[in-house]
Amino acid sequence: MVKVGSIFEIPLSGQRFAYGQYLCRDKMGPIIQVFKIISPQRPGLEEILSSGLMFPPIITGLSAAIKSGLWTVIGFKKITSFEYPGFISTFENEQTGEATIWYYWDGKQSIRLGPVLPDEYKTKEYLMVWSPYDVVHRIETGEYPFPYKDLILYNRFTPRSARS
Repeated sequence: MVKVGSIFEIPLSGQRFAYGQYLCRDKMGPIIQVFKIISPQRPGLEEILSSGLMFPPIITGLSAAIKSGLWTVIGFKKITSFEYPGFISTFENEQTGEATIWYYWDGKQSIRLGPVLPDEYKTKEYLMVWSPYDVVHRIETGEYPFPYKDLILYNRFTPRSARS
């Protein structure tokens, strides 16, 4: 069973591995952090924990990834200090690709930010539950699932109908 503080291994292509840690059980889903270290062999836990973060904490289907054997728990380090990272979300117009109203989720409530995302929120992750496969893809490529990164940076995205 996975518990807050669990450290897990994430298989990547090329027989490499990334590492993450379960930070918080949240009503939106498990919040994890992914470390910068990518290695063909398992480093020590302290090396993993001191490698820095690849990106801000995200919400993912952690239990399913562990239960299915996709990811493997390799250790544990108690979380002694945790500050809720906060997440952003918006409603977007599917026809124009424009964000309409932005919101900030602080872990307890959704706070209306307005029609344009303020710069101080642009480093926050989008409020979504990441598929474990999308987490792997992001680790390997740096890509964000459509269309959230464009919405965050430019307040709009290119609708699929316009890309044809």
